[in-house]
Amino acid sequence: MSDYIVIISIGPVQSMIASARKSRDLWSGSWLLSELAKACAISLKKDNAKLIFPFVENDEFLKENSDFSVGNKLQAVITTDTKERLESILNKAKQAVQNRYHQEADNALKQLNQNDIRLDIWQSQIDDLVEIQWAWAKIENNDYIDASQKAGAVLASRKNTRDFSPLAICPFQSELRLPKSSLDGLRETVLKENTEKQTNLTRRKLSLAASEQLDVLGVIKRLGFGKDESGKKVAEQFTPISRVMADAWILEIDQQEPNQLAKIIEIYKKLESLNVVSKVTGNKDKNEQSIYKDFPYDAELLYQNRLDAEIRDWKKINAKNDDLNQAEEILKLLGELQQLLRNDLREYGEPYRYGALLLADGDRMGELLDKAKTQKQHQAITKALSAFAGDVADIMRKHRGHCIYAGGDDVLGLVPLDKAYACANALRLSFAESLREVANQLGVEDKNKPSLSVGLAICHLMTPFGVVREMADIAEKYAKGDHIKIEDEKENHERRNALAILLSVRGGSDIQVRFNWNDEQGLESFKTFVDYYLKKQIPSRVAYDMQAIYLRTQQFGKQDGGDDDKELRQNIQLAELTRMLKQARTDTGKEIDNGIIEQLNNRGKDIGLDRLADELIIARWLSAKTQKELGKE
Repeated sequence: MSDYIVIISIGPVQSMIASARKSRDLWSGSWLLSELAKACAISLKKDNAKLIFPFVENDEFLKENSDFSVGNKLQAVITTDTKERLESILNKAKQAVQNRYHQEADNALKQLNQNDIRLDIWQSQIDDLVEIQWAWAKIENNDYIDASQKAGAVLASRKNTRDFSPLAICPFQSELRLPKSSLDGLRETVLKENTEKQTNLTRRKLSLAASEQLDVLGVIKRLGFGKDESGKKVAEQFTPISRVMADAWILEIDQQEPNQLAKIIEIYKKLESLNVVSKVTGNKDKNEQSIYKDFPYDAELLYQNRLDAEIRDWKKINAKNDDLNQAEEILKLLGELQQLLRNDLREYGEPYRYGALLLADGDRMGELLDKAKTQKQHQAITKALSAFAGDVADIMRKHRGHCIYAGGDDVLGLVPLDKAYACANALRLSFAESLREVANQLGVEDKNKPSLSVGLAICHLMTPFGVVREMADIAEKYAKGDHIKIEDEKENHERRNALAILLSVRGGSDIQVRFNWNDEQGLESFKTFVDYYLKKQIPSRVAYDMQAIYLRTQQFGKQDGGDDDKELRQNIQLAELTRMLKQARTDTGKEIDNGIIEQLNNRGKDIGLDRLADELIIARWLSAKTQKELGKE
């Protein structure tokens, strides 16, 4: 009998996760990839493989639709007598992945009128999506690490030599001249042309505009989660981004105007029975209670522009005398909701139209894994990572957010603006605590211990979710500090262990700020700035006035062909800053407190007015609970 290291990769990650227009696409893609990986892991365990990635002590975690997330790369040790037996085990695992994928595809197809589907295209795409690649190496001389490195190198080479099937037999194939999927434009649509009433209903079920298209994977994303024989969903439903964004507003109304919120809920109940809005049943705590149970609905219609658009759409349907969807009754309910929001709750404005997508990744994990010289040490690391991943969903729930994915040191989730910073901080503390013991056991120095870099992308409700995901990726890379030159680092760990926030205002420019988690002074100042805005102690425009001072004084102290007098320029900028702050008034007409002026002046001296203005702008956004507090975009 011989031991073999096996590494299996399941994909494509880009199509399953990154290709998304809605939060549902992103969550469903992450969930589907995790489900395929779990199916692979279960198959390997049935053949007595010892799992390294993922680490599980209880097989319940690997059950279908469990909350446990598994990454797309698995590693295991398989003991067998022949290479033929090894190949057989791997082929069984591959088939288990394919079977799980087909199961979800069949579930999605059953929910649609098949007269609306191009079944020939569906069948041609169904077996041409999931990519399963593997590599293995024999463990010789009990050298587990050497075998792992060999298997990893072989898998990397295998990924660079993929099998490319021909796209067409001839250039005149009619199916290749169909519209492509609106999610990524890679594959042809499986939807027939929108010509009949029933097709309209199909498109509403898939949340599609008349011009949008979906391929097989896109349909699975929109109709995923699976159902049992009674039609009940067996996987947790993801929370729409609008519900997460509107959470602070809903909590405020619930506290200040509970009767008005009850009226909104009553209207929503009727709209939900008419299939106009969706119910939110996911993100449950340990007591099986959704944290959004006080308003368990998609909150999109709480936004005036979305409500107006919905009313226009139903007026068009009503004009065609289409009584199939009870258009008149729906229009009446939408009108009641509009009046309620415009009149009775006018002083509260509407929920803010922005939310934060959080993307986090562990730092120095490669260095930690290099310290592991045995299988037992390797498993100790994966056990610690699994413990952290198991806590992520609860941490995000405590901050009114919803975890999309948590596998090892990778985290992705949505959080409301006013809870985004606290959530990021809680996650990095949990990560450090989870890895501390195993890092100590492996003799890792404090300065090289694993840490968590977190990126927060603040984007508009109507921003395509694929773009939001790209923004989060930019923020996470900025947090990693790859843009910092080694010679510019003050300390060796400054390029990692950080928080980066990217604010992408619709129709405006993007702003980024970055704080190293060890920068206690900077973080404390930033939290204080958020508090100033919460208490209305500084006006919103001071940040923009700082930007103006910075821009008009940039050339001061510079001489043609001469030296750059940076000290003179800084003194001029700080003097202008003090003068501006002395003249500024809060929303209530009061002068800014001298202590606040002094703190802003000191911070400006430390980091410059341009960076200070950026910090204040983002602090103001993180303090807001309604769009009214943010003003015009």
